[in-house]
Amino acid sequence: MSNQADCDWCNKVDLEWRVIHDRKLCVSFVSKPWFRKGHCLVIPKKHAIQVSELTDQENQEVMDEIGALSNALDNGFGTGVIQKYMPLQSENGVKMDHLHFHVFPRFENEELLFPVPVPNSFAGFYFPTDEEIKKCLEYLKSPE
Repeated sequence: MSNQADCDWCNKVDLEWRVIHDRKLCVSFVSKPWFRKGHCLVIPKKHAIQVSELTDQENQEVMDEIGALSNALDNGFGTGVIQKYMPLQSENGVKMDHLHFHVFPRFENEELLFPVPVPNSFAGFYFPTDEEIKKCLEYLKSPE
């Protein structure tokens, strides 16, 4: 990852044990915190804040990884993908200024578009146990 001085995802060793796929230009990992069981993230390796900062190759690899995770997480009701660009909102241990895409399973009879009670609220996030994260990793890394 890049050496962006103030970015936890560029520097944080804690991220490494949660990695699903470490590609040439992007990384996918199990999120911590979750707003939904199986919540994962895809980030470019290059520190970027906006999609427009990525090259065509980076965009392609990120989209390919989102597609692969979407297929793996789909339990018959589809998956959700969210990317929100909010650089002026302060980081708070949940919100990050490193470009990222949330990928998560959807469930039967969902009524809400967003998997949290109120869009832009962090109230719906919770911290899974390390064992929950390891189970998710085991599932996502297993051969198809």
